[in-house]
Amino acid sequence: MSVAGVLALLLILAFVFILTSYLLRVITILVHVSFTLGTIIAGVRAIASQIETVPETVISVNNDLVPVQAATDSLSSRTGGRRAVGT
Repeated sequence: MSVAGVLALLLILAFVFILTSYLLRVITILVHVSFTLGTIIAGVRAIASQIETVPETVISVNNDLVPVQAATDSLSSRTGGRRAVGT
């Protein structure tokens, strides 16, 4: 084999080695990104499961406050719509 042939093989080998190292680096980065995204998704799902009762709770609190609103409206109508002193 001639010197040019050996040189060509060495250049191809170097190119393959460099390309392989870059691809392994990309794989490492993608694995890290995948792990991070999985962690974020798990966190979002945990938050969603913790707050799924909020709308029901707000409706319940609203229903509990209906008598309070009626009482304040009654007081307001008795005082002629004036505010109490100090508020």
